[in-house]
Amino acid sequence: MVCWFVLIVNSVFADVDGLRQAIIETAKQYQGVSYRYGAESPKGFDCSGFVRYVYRTAAGIELPRTSKTIGYSGHSVGITEAKMGDIVVFASKGVINHVAILLDADSVIHAVSLGPKTGVIISSLKDRYFGPRIIGVRSFLLPHE
Repeated sequence: MVCWFVLIVNSVFADVDGLRQAIIETAKQYQGVSYRYGAESPKGFDCSGFVRYVYRTAAGIELPRTSKTIGYSGHSVGITEAKMGDIVVFASKGVINHVAILLDADSVIHAVSLGPKTGVIISSLKDRYFGPRIIGVRSFLLPHE
């Protein structure tokens, strides 16, 4: 009986790891796609449109439409416990205004419109613009340990 339980738990963890990998691989396919406000297709993305599209395509998970509603959904995760595929939430002046997909402990992939940095790009979490604006991480993939 104990062995059976361990097998199920390990299977659940393997499935979540597979989803995380699928999210990362799918997100990277769109690197370089242009930024378009309000868009969520391979022809152009805004930040929340990009995250929504990737989650829907890679994992069959339907997320809320705006960065603000994504930032209040899912499960809160500490930045040090965050795993690839989790969603990093950013704010300016206390208002959630951006979301990105965590690639690893140091970087995210996201759709941005900041002068020369535009479209779907990879950024460091230490980026002098984005780094200080991180306010949290949300996970839609459980278990999260």
